[in-house]
Amino acid sequence: MIMNANLNKNTVGAKLPAGIIEGTEAFWYNNEKWLIHNGHTTPFNQAPAKLQNMIVEIFRDDTISRAMLEKEGYVKFSEQFDRWYHCRIGALDESPDFIDGRLNADAYNHMCTDYDCPLRGKLCSLSTGLKNYEAETIAVLEEGLTIEQAADKLCVSVAGLKSRIEKLREKLNAKNMAELIAKAAKIGI
Repeated sequence: MIMNANLNKNTVGAKLPAGIIEGTEAFWYNNEKWLIHNGHTTPFNQAPAKLQNMIVEIFRDDTISRAMLEKEGYVKFSEQFDRWYHCRIGALDESPDFIDGRLNADAYNHMCTDYDCPLRGKLCSLSTGLKNYEAETIAVLEEGLTIEQAADKLCVSVAGLKSRIEKLREKLNAKNMAELIAKAAKIGI
């Protein structure tokens, strides 16, 4: 089963997935592992053995991630690998994940909506792990409401909302509200 190239293009907007241009793009889609290499999109288990082995070796060498997964209850190798692939490699984007056999994981895993995941920000290569109330705050801010209206909708004080916004700006390294909302959109909020 080969994934339609138009689906890939729609998944990332107008940008081409990185694996079509250089390197190998790996991504998790529809509860399945996928690869794009040399312009071909294929499920992970149908990819050339050399690519599969390269990624499995990178996973085997990632002892820190494997220890975190085991601590969270993922004991079988296949379960650990799937969760690692989902969290560490993430969604389809325009940056290649593998260049010269080295993992260059997504800066933002904009696929995961499990904001309270105990591994968020640790395994998923997100430097920030947003909690549900933080994601909800950003979603309300995206509506274009005034600070007072947004605070009312979130059932917090204006001072409390301003504090949240400052903390979110620090967390996402955003200079202003527009950049905060743009960065949040990049991670799927």
